[in-house]
Amino acid sequence: MQISKFSDYALRILIHLAVADDKRLSAREIANAQQLSFNHLAKIAQWLTSEGYVEALRGRGGGMVLAKKPADISIGQLLRKLEAGSPLVECLRAEGNCCAFTGACGLVPMLVGAQEAFFAYLDQYTLEDAVHGQHGMAKLVQSLHVTPASVFPS
Repeated sequence: MQISKFSDYALRILIHLAVADDKRLSAREIANAQQLSFNHLAKIAQWLTSEGYVEALRGRGGGMVLAKKPADISIGQLLRKLEAGSPLVECLRAEGNCCAFTGACGLVPMLVGAQEAFFAYLDQYTLEDAVHGQHGMAKLVQSLHVTPASVFPS
């Protein structure tokens, strides 16, 4: 199973915010640290805000913070939402399906089951697990120079 870039980048934004310890970060700061397109990251940040994962303030002193505790953000649930429009194969699309086997293919229930097993496995984990499950994550994010040094205690 492969997740979309949109999902990958959404997870990166959330990891940065989780490590920032309630300090506001801008999409531009995260884009620069990750060497990603600001415009693309801004679109993803907007989605995360609309879905209630992030709170964002515009203007001077603005930026993003997590709207939920990292322990309350299920990786499986998040990816289900993010990947809702990205079926594994063409025949699972609601529109644009031109597979000749649609309607009779025995692979469909297998692929749907495999996809659900993927998400079910990730349901066991939270953003907290992703950030604190690996030693050194906070130091790694700090080394990317995302935020002023005052965000991370020495």
